[in-house]
Order: sequence, then structure tokens, then C-alpha cells
Amino acid sequence: MVDYSKWKSIEISDDEDDTHPNIDTASLFRWRHQARVERMDEMQKSRQELREQMKETEKQLKEVSLKAKASDDNEAKEKLKKLESEKKELEDKELELEKKEKTLPWNVDTISKEGWSK
Repeated sequence: MVDYSKWKSIEISDDEDDTHPNIDTASLFRWRHQARVERMDEMQKSRQELREQMKETEKQLKEVSLKAKASDDNEAKEKLKKLESEKKELEDKELELEKKEKTLPWNVDTISKEGWSK
């Protein structure tokens, strides 16, 4: 038997929607597309910001760990613990973002990717 459950979360069937006669269908589709593109841009922006924060935290963590190894400075060790907890929080945010991306419904823009072009 064929499992069709993966198709239930596709956000494409705009042409099957019944719209009220007073609503301009083309404008409605354009508005939906614009909203979808804005959501995708927002997700991309948050993903990029998270990556930048991860890189910055990794850089600071390396610097502070070298300082902590070089000297027995309690302040450096406290900062190291703080950075490690911050790194853990960022990793949790990254996992949460990945889960959120996996649960997003497919749409016209995300259902397939270009394999190659001429």
C-alpha cells in the first residue's frame, strides 16, 4: 500500500482554493507568495545570525581557554564557563531551528532544488 502522508503538508494547492467573487484571485496569490517569501527570508536571516554567533563564541572560547591554561586566573575560568554555557544555548537554538525547518510545509519554492543548469 502506498503511504500518501508525506503529501499532506504541501502548501501548493492554490489553484484549488475557492475564493469569493469579490476577491481578486491574482492579488491573493501574489500576497500569499510575498508572505511565504518573507517567512523564508526571515528563517534564512535567523539561521545566518545564529551561525555568526556560533563562530564568534567559538573564537572567544578558544582565546579564553588559552588564557586560562596559561595562567591560573579565576576570572578567565569564570568567563570560560560562561562561554561554554553560551555555546550550549546556541547549539540548543540550532537544534530547535533545524526541527522548525523540518516541520515547515513544502511550497512551490522549496519542493525541489535545481540539480544543474545549462
